[in-house]
Amino acid sequence: MNDPVALCAGAVADWHAAWLTALGLRWETDAGVWRALDRPPAMYFSSITLRPDLRQEAVLDSSASVCDNWQSLSLERFGFSVWRTEPWFLRKPAPVSAPAPPELEIVRVSTQREVEEFEAVSVQGFEHEGASIPPGTIHPPSVLDEPRMAMFTARVGGRAVGAAMGYTSEDAVGVFGVTVVASARRRGYGTALTCAAMLPETGLPSVLAPSPEGVPIYLRLGYTRVGELSIWTRTSG
Repeated sequence: MNDPVALCAGAVADWHAAWLTALGLRWETDAGVWRALDRPPAMYFSSITLRPDLRQEAVLDSSASVCDNWQSLSLERFGFSVWRTEPWFLRKPAPVSAPAPPELEIVRVSTQREVEEFEAVSVQGFEHEGASIPPGTIHPPSVLDEPRMAMFTARVGGRAVGAAMGYTSEDAVGVFGVTVVASARRRGYGTALTCAAMLPETGLPSVLAPSPEGVPIYLRLGYTRVGELSIWTRTSG
């Protein structure tokens, strides 16, 4: 695959498909777009572009947000606006050299209780440490049936402080949901979680779309910018 953004688009679509399947929601894909047929939780996209020349009509029935991987859509006249943009980063297969802090334990999630712990700390990392949702709202334990989904929880002294996911597609590993709770940041925990989620044992390149705060971490790990995506959300209708 010559287009690195196509690797990124395929990874995010496959990751979404796995989670919607676990949630019992329907989805479909064709050569140009992945789309949710049932409205997903707010953190998930409703449509994901899979090629840069996609016709805009293909995403107009999206119930929620649209991931425009090549920034090739123009949806303003249809009641959408760009909520935010994020860069696409890619790292070619190579050994990872970033030792984890000695106090940090990285646990690969394998039980229902660990999925609930993972979901809880993910919400706290992306929102605030007092945030909570009913277990299974966005990350149900049924995802354990998907062998290509790897979830990692970081613990310090037995307390969960961070989370990350790695999803193995045909051509790349998508790294998603890397987060650390506010009180445990700037200690190398996010870097350690990223290294685990890259699944280096697969020998595949890894892709991710970082937040501005995460960019320095990923540059140090050898990622390079290969493109930029736009996230469109409805402003009317």
